[in-house]
Amino acid sequence: MKLTFAGTGSAFCMAADNFQSNMVLETTPSGDEQPKRLLIDCGSDARHSLRKLGCMPNDFEAVYISHLHSDHIGGLEWMALANYFIFDGHRVDLITARELIEPLWEHSLRGGLETSDHGNSTLSSYFDVIALEPEDGFEWQGLKFDVIPAAHVVTEEKTMFSFALFGHAKNKSFFLTTDAIFDPDAHMPFYKKADIIFQDCELGPRRSGVHAHYDQLVTLPADVKAKMWLYHYQAYDKPDAKADGFCGFISPEQSFDLG
Repeated sequence: MKLTFAGTGSAFCMAADNFQSNMVLETTPSGDEQPKRLLIDCGSDARHSLRKLGCMPNDFEAVYISHLHSDHIGGLEWMALANYFIFDGHRVDLITARELIEPLWEHSLRGGLETSDHGNSTLSSYFDVIALEPEDGFEWQGLKFDVIPAAHVVTEEKTMFSFALFGHAKNKSFFLTTDAIFDPDAHMPFYKKADIIFQDCELGPRRSGVHAHYDQLVTLPADVKAKMWLYHYQAYDKPDAKADGFCGFISPEQSFDLG
């Protein structure tokens, strides 16, 4: 089983050699010739980043959506229509927290997908929707995932959560933060028990307050940084993450063997 980063950039990354931070989890079950693929988030530039990896929309069995920002859902209309019109109605499981399903359709996808040649459509016209209760997690191809609500955008009115993943692979466990503020108290139990950490990391002079900034992450304990890889960064000059105790910054198209 391997995890490949189709891109490692932030939502606004304009670097010619990078894309938004969407990932492909791939495994080849025993007895199967073809790999099974789960896309983790499907951002606005997914059609470009996935093509660079050699993947088409019908190469996926499932897509997991962590939250509703466009660098995580902006490619879903493309995936839906491409599978419907080009790939003989190929069906993909859409896995996400139950609370995200209605706003995903009503506020993001309905305008482009509802009116179709087969009449009025719904999200289920294009995807096999799997509504998660985060506390239950989910399983995909024998890999168990815990789903963790991580605070992402915090205001006086409300908190927007991004649903992070803790994966229990055969030989190692991993914590994928998706998008999260710096919250070491909440995340430390997952940091400690994970064999490998994939951490979203903001760079640059301005702290947005919706991602962990490098200057904050560098204060983490040495044993946590020693298993932490950084992604979701802007196109600024990167500090020497290895010298600061991290595994490093993930490069676009870099893969990780999860056993």
